[in-house]
Amino acid sequence: MKQLYLVKNKKDLHVMTEVNYRRAIFGTSFSLIVGIFFPDFVQAIPNNAVENNHFILTKDRVDPVLAQVKFDSSFLSGEAKRIDLSSFEKGNLIQAGIHQIDVYLNGAWQGRHKLQFKKNKQGRVDACISLILLEEMGVDSQVVLEKSSPSPLPSGQDCTPLNQRISNAFGSYDSGNLRYDISIPQVFMRREARGYVSPSLWDRGINAGFIGYSFNSNFNNSSVLGEQNRESAFLGLNTGFNLNGWQFRHDSNLTWSNTSSEGVHWQGIATYVQRGLPDLGSVLTIGEAYSDGELYDSINYRGVNLASDDRMQPNSQRGYAPVVRGIAKTNARVEIRQNDKLIYSSTVSPGNFIIDDLYPTGYGGDLEVSVIEVDGQRSEFKVPFNSVPHMLREGLSRYALTAGQIRGMQLSNKPWFMRGTYKRGIGNQLTLFGGGTMSDSYMSILFGSGLSTPIGAFSIDITHARTKFKHNGDYSGNSLRLSYSKILENTDTNLSLSAYRYSTEGFYSLSDAVKRLDFESRGSKLLGQGRQRSQFQLTLNQPLGERLGNLYISGSSKDFYDREGTSKQYQLGYNNSWGSVNVGFSLMRTDGFGYSDNQYMLSLSIPLGSGSNPLSMNMDLGATEHGGYDNARVSIAGAAGDDNNISYGISLSDSRSGEASLAGNIDYRSRFTALSAAYSHTSDVRQASFGANGSVLLHSGGVTFSPERGNTMVLIEAPGAENAIVSNSAGVRIDSEGYAVVPYVTPYRLSTISLDPQGMAHDIELESTSQQIAPFAGAIGHLRFKTRKGYSLLIKVSTASDYSLPFGAEVKEEQGHSVGMVGQGQRIYVRTEREQGKLLVQWGERAEQSCYIDYEIPLGADASETGFIMLEKLCQ
Repeated sequence: MKQLYLVKNKKDLHVMTEVNYRRAIFGTSFSLIVGIFFPDFVQAIPNNAVENNHFILTKDRVDPVLAQVKFDSSFLSGEAKRIDLSSFEKGNLIQAGIHQIDVYLNGAWQGRHKLQFKKNKQGRVDACISLILLEEMGVDSQVVLEKSSPSPLPSGQDCTPLNQRISNAFGSYDSGNLRYDISIPQVFMRREARGYVSPSLWDRGINAGFIGYSFNSNFNNSSVLGEQNRESAFLGLNTGFNLNGWQFRHDSNLTWSNTSSEGVHWQGIATYVQRGLPDLGSVLTIGEAYSDGELYDSINYRGVNLASDDRMQPNSQRGYAPVVRGIAKTNARVEIRQNDKLIYSSTVSPGNFIIDDLYPTGYGGDLEVSVIEVDGQRSEFKVPFNSVPHMLREGLSRYALTAGQIRGMQLSNKPWFMRGTYKRGIGNQLTLFGGGTMSDSYMSILFGSGLSTPIGAFSIDITHARTKFKHNGDYSGNSLRLSYSKILENTDTNLSLSAYRYSTEGFYSLSDAVKRLDFESRGSKLLGQGRQRSQFQLTLNQPLGERLGNLYISGSSKDFYDREGTSKQYQLGYNNSWGSVNVGFSLMRTDGFGYSDNQYMLSLSIPLGSGSNPLSMNMDLGATEHGGYDNARVSIAGAAGDDNNISYGISLSDSRSGEASLAGNIDYRSRFTALSAAYSHTSDVRQASFGANGSVLLHSGGVTFSPERGNTMVLIEAPGAENAIVSNSAGVRIDSEGYAVVPYVTPYRLSTISLDPQGMAHDIELESTSQQIAPFAGAIGHLRFKTRKGYSLLIKVSTASDYSLPFGAEVKEEQGHSVGMVGQGQRIYVRTEREQGKLLVQWGERAEQSCYIDYEIPLGADASETGFIMLEKLCQ
């Protein structure tokens, strides 16, 4: 929709403009194309309208604040000239009263609030926004009180208009989307990091339960092995329920094989309850779970864990980025580039400035800062930016505390342990971190730092551990780890992670120590555990140019104290694309413990045709170190269905052994579950498999199925809106009960959930098509979209006399509610729940300026083709 756009020069008012009368004038859903606006069409606009804030101008909207706009009805034709347009001169799009609407502040959603709208002395209707609500939305009330005139009441509950309370502030109501936009200058706002979402908007969701499942069965018949058949099945379950913000979870799996002596085997993986604590920026977990493996090795435990949740931080505070400091002489524009790409631009006030909310951009690349003054004078400087995983921004900290009992690893004794870690960004380029672990007969201390320098980012830490064995004496040792990361700007070489770890012979990690202590307690012979002595890792990524592709190299090397030899693995790869054609080559070598192997792979992907259902051909050729081909495969893959919910593929392969194989697969993603099937055939082996994935959500409204498993979900309720498309999740539609599940939603971030009415029944109307929600991690949010059921009528009206009904005349139902307006050609669009009734058409206050329409919907009337039921009626 384009609304009236006023420019400073009145002579420019004659632009071609589309005025949507549903929002700008009549409040209905009819649009009017106004041809040429002459200067006289809009009256009483002073020449200084821009300077004296009589109008607030934006790119495509004008918000009348003080000025009155008169509409010249002489530009309308026929009986439409008699319509009284005075009620729209104040820009009123809403009636006085209390309305529950979405509130946006400077474009950011602030939640759904009940706002009181009042009419002022000039007749304009606007919202009452108290200082308390403004404070909740991030406005610095102290600055408002210092600069406002007149001063508001101490309680902050008065109804002072925004533009009188705050200079250059205003509110704008959007009747089409039921939202109220507030614009407030940045000087009155509390400074928040970019991407900040107030914890007051985080939604803990509803009380509900779910069962996520992943099932796969396999059938194999091989004449080579002399077996009749081999059958197996796997069922993975992720179950849980949320109650009053507490999240209960249980993960397990069930396996079966006709060749296993156990037959059916059930295994519990994790059982715990957790709750997000926004005041601490942390998550509390109680039960059986796994500790993080960031500084120490991960441990399977039964106990309590309290750890920072980085997802609660704004995007601009996650990961590492340096603080940029500088000096501006005027209201200067600051531009920051990395690798010749603009990543930040903002205007700063004269004096010292600080920019501490840059979004993380990977592992590095120096920042090029430009300060552009008002007179065009330019100053530039660089800020080193290289990062390793453990680094934090200046002033930020992260922690994790765990206490419990070690489980798993087939232990007969499960010792207790305690562990704590802490990280802190000390300066612009320095991060310090440390931690400690205590258990029965074991203790370790870790400390280290991350440092960003012009020659790269370094991270170094050392762990000292002491283990007391009953029969093998005491052991103590150290483990040193060094990491390095650097982007070479001249060649764009990305040395993303280079790490080296060395451990002395007396060093035991917690898991190694616990396993050896358990062997001792059982009197078992100590077997080789593969205790690591040293490890080296290297990852190198090299762009070769815009059309020359990308080269990557990676490698790792490990050796052990209680095992001879060294394990090595290297990989070299090249990727490139020309248009939609992709080509790749890779070489991998594995060497260690008396075994070595080289593998080569060449791949090519070519699209076949174009359209809504993609189709592609893929070719792979593999070879061994002996130079001959090992296998070759050609496959065709495609998709079908309205939502591309059917995918399929067929492949033909050949190997050096002479075995040819034909294989095919098909996947179907319905609104209830995701099904998959595959079959392959050679001269000696036939194999078939079947799988199913999805989840079942149990809530107060019933049971809702989803084809995907998720953790942070949103339940959508839209009564009667069956088959409406959920735009945020491919293939998801509202079911026959009026529900759907969006399985993946980013926690602690505002997500917009939208419904597309395409596919809905014609007698159902969505009152709104999009809403926003910011759920806690693991929450099951709930959004209800109000719907209205009724008949869509398009009535062609005639009158008893020769006159025509005025264009734009208001149409009301028997209860007096406005339901539409008279359009071109004396047609009226109305949605009603009644099969028969009476409509009032009114275009003035006098009795002769109205007439009534009696309507009755014929039996068997169908709106499936046009979306309307067509009627011809007399207005008398």
